[in-house]
Amino acid sequence: MPAKISFASFNLYNFQKTGLTTYGNKPVSKKEYERKRNWTRDMLSELDADVVVFQELWHKDCLDDVLSAPEFSDYHPIYIKESWYNIAVAMIVRKPWIVSGSKKIIKKFPFKELLKVDENDGEDDEVKVSINKFSRSVIKLRIKHKTSTTTPKITVFACHLKSKLPSSPSKITKKYRPTVGSAISTIRRTAEATALRMTLIDHMKGGGTPTVVIGDLNDDPLSNTVNLLTDQPTMTKRSSGGDKSLYNTLFLQQLKSFRDVYFTHEFKNHKGVLDHILVSEEFFEHSSDALWAHKNTSIWNDHIGDNKTHTTDHGIIKSSFV
Repeated sequence: MPAKISFASFNLYNFQKTGLTTYGNKPVSKKEYERKRNWTRDMLSELDADVVVFQELWHKDCLDDVLSAPEFSDYHPIYIKESWYNIAVAMIVRKPWIVSGSKKIIKKFPFKELLKVDENDGEDDEVKVSINKFSRSVIKLRIKHKTSTTTPKITVFACHLKSKLPSSPSKITKKYRPTVGSAISTIRRTAEATALRMTLIDHMKGGGTPTVVIGDLNDDPLSNTVNLLTDQPTMTKRSSGGDKSLYNTLFLQQLKSFRDVYFTHEFKNHKGVLDHILVSEEFFEHSSDALWAHKNTSIWNDHIGDNKTHTTDHGIIKSSFV
């Protein structure tokens, strides 16, 4: 049998070093930094996950500092590079799970633009979207179990898609700017989901490729963005699985539960789920190609709405498989 494994997504909410700034704000004080580091350590300890994907990390030294505590000595961090500008995704992997091969940092799309001309098909539309790269680089990493010979390698995609916050289109009349800015953000996020989905199709072709997509997708489970990524597979106890499909672990939990009360984010009193763990059919126990069974998905969200900078404005989600 394959070894058990757990995955988590953890938005760090602008984790920056002491003395440095985020988005032009005042420099982070030593006290602010230490409170955030200590809270992050506490949450990471409580999570107790084998693979954790982080978002909104400004500097690798912050996560290195978190992991310097003895209890995290079995974790290995993976970054997009040694240093970067603005926020980035990162990942940690805990022994006996180890990195297999080299990581791949994905910035460019597999296309230069999305284009549709008017082909007199009755749709009366022409579309041209010139977006050719992710707003935040995606990490693609393969991991393996160090001792289990019956456990296949798993590919993990760590991502953070464009947020719902309006972009700032300077050439638009001021009264329309928020509306147009929101539309641009939505279009960019959709393009990013499309690019990631195309990458997943190429990666998962042929089957037998255990794959997990983890991150802040900035959209709800039934949104067009997330549906693009998953290919909307049938999810019942009678489903046989889909070769290139992904399964949202929130829905796997709902197959076990009578309640639907999950949320990982709150904006203007609206609770929603922005943070996701999507798994291939090898983790969907009802699939004919299943290798693992979903044990549980949990969300830590009691801190949401406290407006404290040392916590995070996102819930932390963890899914376990046996």
